[in-house]
Amino acid sequence: MKGFNSNAKRGFNQTGSFRELAELLWSPCGISTSPCTCVCALLLLFFFTSCSVTQYLPEGEYLYNGSSVRVTAPKGQSVGELETAVTGVLNNNTNARLPILGYYEIYRWYKFEEKLAARPEKFGEKDHWGREPIFFDETLVESVNALIENRASNEGYFNNEADWKLDTNQAAQTISASFDLSVGRPYLMDSVRYFWRDSAVARVINPLRENSPLAKEKRYKLDNVKAERERWQNALREAGFYYARSEDYLFLADTVAGDHKVNMLAKLKDEVPSNHLLPQRIVAINVHQNAETQDSAGRYSASDTVKTGGLNVICRDCPLRAKIIDEAFEPMAGDLYSPLAHKKTLQRLADYNTFRYIAMSYDPVPGSDSSLVLNAYMQPRLPRRFEGELGLSYNSADYFGPNVTLAYVNRNLLRGAELLRVEGDFTYAQFLGDAGTARVPQSGIYGLSAKLNVPRLWLPKRRKLIPRVYTSGTVMELSGKVESLSMNLAQFTDEIEASDLSGLASELEADPDAKESLSLMQLSAQFGYTWKRRVVNNHQLNPLSIRFQNPSVATEEVLELARQVNLAPGTDDALTNRFDRMLVFSPNYTLTNDTRLAGLKTHSFFWKQFVSMNMNNVFPVGTGADVRDREVSYYPLLETDFRYYLTFNKKQQIATRFHGGIAFPLFSDRAIVPYFDLFSIGGPNSLRGFAPRQVGPGRTVPFANNLLTFGGFGNLILEGSIEYRHRVNEIVELALFADAGNIWTYKTELEELDTDFKTDAFAGDVAVNAGLGVRFDLQFLILRIDLAQPLVTPYEEAAAQLVIPLEDARDVPADNLRLVVAFGYPF
Repeated sequence: MKGFNSNAKRGFNQTGSFRELAELLWSPCGISTSPCTCVCALLLLFFFTSCSVTQYLPEGEYLYNGSSVRVTAPKGQSVGELETAVTGVLNNNTNARLPILGYYEIYRWYKFEEKLAARPEKFGEKDHWGREPIFFDETLVESVNALIENRASNEGYFNNEADWKLDTNQAAQTISASFDLSVGRPYLMDSVRYFWRDSAVARVINPLRENSPLAKEKRYKLDNVKAERERWQNALREAGFYYARSEDYLFLADTVAGDHKVNMLAKLKDEVPSNHLLPQRIVAINVHQNAETQDSAGRYSASDTVKTGGLNVICRDCPLRAKIIDEAFEPMAGDLYSPLAHKKTLQRLADYNTFRYIAMSYDPVPGSDSSLVLNAYMQPRLPRRFEGELGLSYNSADYFGPNVTLAYVNRNLLRGAELLRVEGDFTYAQFLGDAGTARVPQSGIYGLSAKLNVPRLWLPKRRKLIPRVYTSGTVMELSGKVESLSMNLAQFTDEIEASDLSGLASELEADPDAKESLSLMQLSAQFGYTWKRRVVNNHQLNPLSIRFQNPSVATEEVLELARQVNLAPGTDDALTNRFDRMLVFSPNYTLTNDTRLAGLKTHSFFWKQFVSMNMNNVFPVGTGADVRDREVSYYPLLETDFRYYLTFNKKQQIATRFHGGIAFPLFSDRAIVPYFDLFSIGGPNSLRGFAPRQVGPGRTVPFANNLLTFGGFGNLILEGSIEYRHRVNEIVELALFADAGNIWTYKTELEELDTDFKTDAFAGDVAVNAGLGVRFDLQFLILRIDLAQPLVTPYEEAAAQLVIPLEDARDVPADNLRLVVAFGYPF
């Protein structure tokens, strides 16, 4: 402690780094600083500041430190749902206390008040930081007590009584409350009678009785009454009743007759307007493409109106052709109002990506209770823009470098909402350690792509297809990429000698620091269609997909060296290699089903299924190419991404994921899978305890700090994850997770490989990690910080044979605790 005090006197320079703070806090304890330590120091700093919130509290005031509730019910009566309901009342009426940070939001509130008082001209117009503190007041506790009793009644426990007691902490200036809620038996539904004074409404609602949530012998719940009214409103609106509202209906409850039974009468309110009881027909559709927030037809002359397909397109210098606008509109003049047609039209207009503002207004026709005029108002976006992005990339293999992306975007290329994007990107990575010890000290990736997305199907008679789909589009894409690797020949001495590469040996003898470069060019062209028939389903079909790769080297011996270091362990030679010249034809289809798009539910699913049929034409290059024949490999490729989300409430969720894929031979004994179709595993969205490509195939031992090895790629992948997520407040979410999986080779060579998938060795091949994480919801993005620890490493035994002083000793990545910083959820 003496050493700690002496260091504490040094203080902390506010202009210094967080590493200095970490050294100040940890070095006396003998703990070395690291980026992870700096993060912990930052969190500790926030903790200390949060503890000082008491200095801002007015004298005699106490923070309301939350409360708890105990529910007492007759023996054998389950009250789990009731406890959840009343606990929600407590959480909404207390100061939010964050783990580690404490009352940080209140601290920010007072800091803003200080700045506002000192500089009102600067902070007067800004949004207030943090949250205003909730001080204890007996009327507050009384109101919460009343809300608890009210919530119990809403859950069907009409016989209830709540009371409370207080607990005061003088030092922290906080007061908490403990509530006791006593309830009797819940009331059950007995019958529901319906009284309709309008036959048109009755014809729509009466068929819905069979699946009513107000079923006999079910516990009375106010939420069920609200749900029934919502069902009626939705059914009426789907039948054309545009003005139908759930508030138009009244439920009268009788709890006198029977033993804890509820008899209900459903009826229309007396003051419901007449147009709420009539289906509405659209008599005209006016579209304003260049509208102000509230446009008027008076600004335009008759020459500014184009009539097409039942639409009146009104504008000057229209951004889109009238025919294109007509294809987006599902409703037509003379149709009844339809919420589905409304949603389809909005989605199609949004998919045009041409308008920054879209509004559809249904206006009554004077003198009619059943007629509407649909007025659509749109404001165009700037059609062209340039985008640029400059970033820095770093991976756990100690490669670091810049990333530059430049793009040209045209949202309306031919006045048909065609979206053209031309993008170029450049990534350079430099090994941060001793360049002489790395096989690949530098690497670079250069890419250029052009993509045209047309928001309609380029097919004959597409007008007949439009009503059958929600949205549709045609996609064309051309792209090229060159990946360049710098090879440090001194690190390939064994391979050069084993392969008798005399030219490289002479070059290395003349210059011990000699380097050679290897480039792999990839070109691709794709044409296809996308469409939706339901909100939750998306289809993508690419009947034309061509990909070509070609290596580029100074001499054939460099290519032969790259081929040798990419051979599977235990293989002396292979007829083909991922560095051969390949031309692949691969039509493909992707189905995506995401039930989360239909709204938050207890059980949600995401399923993405990719299927392709590939014909790979392999043209041998390099040493011995003249004695090897062209080879054709047919392989289907299947990839599945399935996720299940179990949502308990708005704060708690369990998310699971299964990811599997395989490329297997068809009409041949082996699958020749090009580099760009192989699977890899590890990283922030996969096995978080391992770096990208650190695991697999099978029990292959990875090279530390090396981009050019056989390891890290396979044509079969199996991985799964489970994650428990707990939202602390609107900003912070905690998570516990575990990941498991690996990649393998499968029938890639004529002989069986050690890395091939085998069912009897599957359990020993699986890598496993677990950890915890914190997610920060910053409104515009999710910042994720995960700590993951490898638990099972499949290559652990083999790696033990590669340590000094053994003959084959080399560097192997360490299985240490990994800090993962990423954006967005892992799945």
